Amino acid sequence: MCSETWRDYNEAMARNQLAAIGSLLADDSRSEILTVLMGGRAHTGSELARIVGVSPSTVSEHLSKLVDAGMVAVESQGRHRYFRLAGPQVADLLETLGATATPTPTPSSRTPTALVYARTCYDHLAGELAVRIYDQLVADGHLIDVDDHLEVSPSGFELLARIGTDVDAVLSSKRPKARSCLDWTERRHHLAGAAGAGLLDALLENQWVAQGPQPRSIRITETGKRAIPRHLALTN
Repeated sequence: MCSETWRDYNEAMARNQLAAIGSLLADDSRSEILTVLMGGRAHTGSELARIVGVSPSTVSEHLSKLVDAGMVAVESQGRHRYFRLAGPQVADLLETLGATATPTPTPSSRTPTALVYARTCYDHLAGELAVRIYDQLVADGHLIDVDDHLEVSPSGFELLARIGTDVDAVLSSKRPKARSCLDWTERRHHLAGAAGAGLLDALLENQWVAQGPQPRSIRITETGKRAIPRHLALTN
């Protein structure tokens, strides 16, 4: 294909993509779904239907189109399906177009208070603290998205080693080294996989966290309240 023909092809593809995005955003309900999801939390279809004010069947049709277009991703957890923006590039696009996140109430939860801030999820840390750690690791480049799967960067392994994680065990594990796991109270991701298990083991070994009074609950020790923000660069 000659350079001029290739340029014409690229321009035509760009126009088609722009037209497709414009068609998706032209619908008020689909636009509102996207601005709700810009808040960062994943939502079920029924929650989005209530927020947007349309029927569950209507929101299902809209979500299907947004998923097919690659603007929204869906994750299944138990009997629920959770919808979120497909990635930061979608949020960047929406912000460029002038969209802002729609304020929404935090989804109701029957989770005991002792489990909301920190708990175990199988063999790794979950809850508000785990989500904050995950977000910070991503922001600092310690966790990176490579070909749609999560990887620990060299700097991430260095950080894990500094806090006492058995990095050799993580590297030799047959399970995924790192995996994002949707937190069922925060509706955001926390770290799972071998690295997530190794991180929790290190936190326990350092006595920065300890088993709480309820099954699966984790309490932060006085030492941990100082050490975790310092070593993991948590800023809030």
